[in-house]
Amino acid sequence: MVSKIFKKYIFLFLCVFFSQLFCSTETVKENTLEKSEVSTLTKRTWNAAPLCCDLHSEFLGVVVLSKICVSDTETKLELYTKESKKVCVLKEGMVFQDDLGTSYSFLKTEGVGLCPKRTQMKNTPFSLYFQSISSQAGSFDLIEDKNAKHAHKPWVFERVDLTKCVWK
Repeated sequence: MVSKIFKKYIFLFLCVFFSQLFCSTETVKENTLEKSEVSTLTKRTWNAAPLCCDLHSEFLGVVVLSKICVSDTETKLELYTKESKKVCVLKEGMVFQDDLGTSYSFLKTEGVGLCPKRTQMKNTPFSLYFQSISSQAGSFDLIEDKNAKHAHKPWVFERVDLTKCVWK
């Protein structure tokens, strides 16, 4: 009787052993190379001298966001209007934020005044300056608050892609 029970346990042990031996799956290895390549693409370092990237993002076919230049102290966004428009900048109603959730403060403008003073413009570049955007940002939004006091057809540039930028 003891030998029958012993044989059953040996048989059970051998079944489990061989099933584990022949039916086990390969260990899955994560491909860490792809992750490091992706992070290398968006890894940048800002310096005192600005690095620039040409963009061509349009709002309603009228306002064009043509370039972004970033230094370690500021971000410069260059824009122009394709049609003749009266333009002003909403200092309090301007949102500049990255895809990481960080918002950046407005610093100054060049080539156009702050609202309510409007400037007649067509194909004339003007610039908006903000704090320096994170070097890890993959995209950004530039949005004028539609509820701001002097808002008139406020601009909305969403998810402007920086991942394909050739920084010069």
